[in-house]
Amino acid sequence: MVSMSSAPWTVVLGYSHPLAFALAVRDALDVPCALEIPPVVRRPTLATPPGVTGEHVPDLWQHWWETTLSLTRDDAPSIPLVPAEPLAPIVEDNLQTLHRWSSAHKREVARVSNPFRNAPRMRDAVHEHERQSGIRIGGFRLQVTALPVTGSFFHPTTNDHILVSVDLLADRAEYVRRVIAHVTS
Repeated sequence: MVSMSSAPWTVVLGYSHPLAFALAVRDALDVPCALEIPPVVRRPTLATPPGVTGEHVPDLWQHWWETTLSLTRDDAPSIPLVPAEPLAPIVEDNLQTLHRWSSAHKREVARVSNPFRNAPRMRDAVHEHERQSGIRIGGFRLQVTALPVTGSFFHPTTNDHILVSVDLLADRAEYVRRVIAHVTS
């Protein structure tokens, strides 16, 4: 008989409007970037200033993304929504559109992560993994940030922070399997 892990662990699911805004601007401008993050779901139509295209702002966009991602991982109380020029006017001029679009996806995260959906629970899956493998999963605190991107996306940014798509969250069994694989690797 294997005893269950006594080490405390948590998985905290969140959503970041600033990260969603950055991805929507990336896709609206077609910013080339090395990130393998899929396109956003139902991309909002954004007004963009003349002459500002993705090929002119990849480094600026990357800096905005990295700064926002870092603040998201650090649970910063206030994450700046607006990047530096020339991206700032795009966010400022489209703030209502971006917020409406992003809020709809945040509501979808709440819907698909509702524990009353008869979906596999993380606690039960961890205990089942420990029982089957005979290996105790040590204590961990994992922060998961849902993004409004297409497909089944799972991307660890650090050992304790993961970006996931809303589609993956909707497939609760697959989401739980990937989280357990991540914390046991």
